Amino acid sequence: MTVPAEVRGRFYTLRAAALAVGLPGIAAIVLGTHSFGLRSLGLVGIVVGLWLVRRSNAYVWRARGQAVPDLSPARAARRVGPLAWTLTGVSLAACGFFYLAVRADLVHGGKQTWPVYALFVAVLALAGTSGYVAMKIFR
Repeated sequence: MTVPAEVRGRFYTLRAAALAVGLPGIAAIVLGTHSFGLRSLGLVGIVVGLWLVRRSNAYVWRARGQAVPDLSPARAARRVGPLAWTLTGVSLAACGFFYLAVRADLVHGGKQTWPVYALFVAVLALAGTSGYVAMKIFR
């Protein structure tokens, strides 16, 4: 595939990001066979990596004139802003981190309660932000 010069940097950056996210996801699924949390994070990594590849292809198609973007006002009203996507991604990462913190605390006796409360807040934040994103997309 020949990549037009105006999108070459973005194309290769997205492909490198896809490899950086997708390969650890594949490794997590293959190596973490008994850990549901690790396999779930691996699956999320694979999905994000495939989405990045799809996005990089879309930039190439637009540069070639093969894909025409939908610029209608109805589409613009449904568009989710970057802040909502960022907050959803951060809350998803926080859910994964605090899940691992709860697991580590359980391994050491389960005497701390703060990881449970932090996981609860992270799950609430994820539910709120992903609900907003889904509502904007499927309205």
